[in-house]
Amino acid sequence: MHDPTDTEPPAEGGEKRRVVFLSQREACDMAPVPGAAMISITDPDKPDAPLQPGWERLLRCAFYDGTYSEDIINWVKHDFELLYQSYITAEQAKALKDFLDDLAAHQVEQIFVHCYFGRSRSAAVAAYLGDTHGYAVSPAIEKPNATVLTLLNDPYHFEPLIRRYRQPAEEETAPTGWRRWWRQFFD
Repeated sequence: MHDPTDTEPPAEGGEKRRVVFLSQREACDMAPVPGAAMISITDPDKPDAPLQPGWERLLRCAFYDGTYSEDIINWVKHDFELLYQSYITAEQAKALKDFLDDLAAHQVEQIFVHCYFGRSRSAAVAAYLGDTHGYAVSPAIEKPNATVLTLLNDPYHFEPLIRRYRQPAEEETAPTGWRRWWRQFFD
């Protein structure tokens, strides 16, 4: 297990800003680091992680560790928003991206991000900070959540496709085919 609070200065010429992704348990055991930020990602059906009080900058998010793609949206069509309602949304991705971009703009040197196991959702956030803002990432990223990473880079990436399958409520209940024909004579 890595030590997320290791604040050893970087080697000469090394990266000063860093992001550490970790498990919820590691994050909850951590004392707040002065000047650092914490992003807490939990499942929507679970309570907030019981982090120690005192984080100067804290963002809490709740979405499942799952992925979707254009292929999945095209496969489930009109049921997408029902079936994937607890996965990261464009609005959540935009809020998270804005928070991360603001931290980078304000030169926050240490950012900690956790999800339950500290492997997928938090790794995607760390990958975004590393790729977009040049943060050193610790530990090495193995398999970030592809949907989270896609949406951090472009929060509205899937929206045109999702909108294509979204129907107004009155259209969903309107009769079609033989029912429409039947109702014109008998309703």
